Amino acid sequence: MNTDSISFDLGCNFDYKLFEFVDKYDKKHAITSFFGKLKHDGLPGGRTASIIPDFTFDELKDYVGECKKRDITFNYLINPLSMDQNEIDPVMGKKIRDFIHDAYDIGIRAFTLNSPILIKYIKSEFKDVFVTLGLYAYPTTIQHIEYWRNWGVDEITLDHGFNRRFDVLRNLLTQYKDSDLHLRVIANNLCLRECPFRLAHGCFVGHSDPDKFSMDYSLVNCAYKKVTNPAAILTAEFIRPEDVHYYRELAEETGNKNFSIKLIDRTRTTEFLHRVVKSYMEESYDGNLLDIVNWPQAKTIATRPDQKDPNVNPDGTPAAQPQAAPANAGAPAAENAGGPPPWATGAGGPPPWANGAGGPPPWANGAGGPPPWANGAGGPPPWATGAGGPPPWATGAGGPPPWATIGPDGKPPIGPPPGAPVMRWMEFLKPEAMINYGRTMHLPKLYVDNKKLDGFLEHFINNNNCSKSLCVNDILEEGQTAPNACAHCSNWAKKVISYDQAEVEQWKGLCESVLRSIENGSIYREF
Repeated sequence: MNTDSISFDLGCNFDYKLFEFVDKYDKKHAITSFFGKLKHDGLPGGRTASIIPDFTFDELKDYVGECKKRDITFNYLINPLSMDQNEIDPVMGKKIRDFIHDAYDIGIRAFTLNSPILIKYIKSEFKDVFVTLGLYAYPTTIQHIEYWRNWGVDEITLDHGFNRRFDVLRNLLTQYKDSDLHLRVIANNLCLRECPFRLAHGCFVGHSDPDKFSMDYSLVNCAYKKVTNPAAILTAEFIRPEDVHYYRELAEETGNKNFSIKLIDRTRTTEFLHRVVKSYMEESYDGNLLDIVNWPQAKTIATRPDQKDPNVNPDGTPAAQPQAAPANAGAPAAENAGGPPPWATGAGGPPPWANGAGGPPPWANGAGGPPPWANGAGGPPPWATGAGGPPPWATGAGGPPPWATIGPDGKPPIGPPPGAPVMRWMEFLKPEAMINYGRTMHLPKLYVDNKKLDGFLEHFINNNNCSKSLCVNDILEEGQTAPNACAHCSNWAKKVISYDQAEVEQWKGLCESVLRSIENGSIYREF
């Protein structure tokens, strides 16, 4: 039983080790809910589908059963910005409804939705199902919240903007303290403050392919803005572990017993979620704030938390044949998971043919297994580090590599190394474009000293003026002035954020090039 005055919801990557972390650190039993979704459920969601851990429906059933044993609710996500009209499609609509019934039959009693149609369907079909309104519904005002409450939702995920508007949050908690409506805020997301691209980005990820990843323009652009103006990191409405007590005190002050904090992210490694659970339960983290928030890093993206690299034996030696790892063997193999294959991010080098020497390797002709570099052996080739120039196929000489050509069936006859993620429209992309995009996910090493942020939040508690202000060095460009300019976050950034300027400039140059190539279509070769 939860003995805290607030509760927590935890993003789930389906690793059973999460239960161990909860047992170890959650002394008040405040983590009352896990949330997640399957990669191949045929339904869109709020995250790029290709980076979701791949579990079967039967495995989900077992995991939900374990949650139930521990009195933890499993909240299933069907939470894209748009359902692409699938809920009214005669075929897809039935599949969605059938899936919801199947989920109910394995014990799921909570869903996160944004579709008004699905909300009405579930609330009329099941009398014991809890419906959470997802972030992508973007309830930004009290009027929005009241509309959705009247529509039948049981819980509302508040827009990030509420996190630092303590006057409005206090009014909300007071208004609904005697109702059954639950309210929750997200602690460790790192979206740009009042991001103007959030609808476009939400639409993009909601239409992603579970088996192919796309170049996420909004994600790269978001990271670029934060690296270019580090103050933008602090303007993001995150909640530090040390500041949780302010929200608990607000719930206690208003007498609202239905207030919760959402901890993300379900696409992250078990190691990442371990840090999140530990820090937020202990309400303290001594380290880089970016290690516990949703900062885009290839190394923290999960695949299967219970499976290791199939091409590597448990002792680390190369495997002759793919081997399955035992269930719950440990943290996910995170490097490049869900992102580009290793060679596209500079990990592992190609065989001689990629440098223009010799003929193609056996696997390019359909014979034998992948070369050693496809399994992570060896360092990057000269062209991956900018030295020596690209291989012939990367410049269009001699044609594209075998995996980028189209066969008679309309698909590349020779695919990338086994297990490597496939990029959407891969047959049309320039190899160097894929490589450069992969590099953007290896961000420069910014260090945000979390402990030095003690006292940072008091400004928002006392002033509550963010809705009337423009951020210096974030929204306002250099040299601009405004009567309502605020430099609070900018001033704090100078005290708590450190980085190597040369590394930042190098990454920014790469990032600018990638963004331009996506904008003008030069990521594609002539066809």
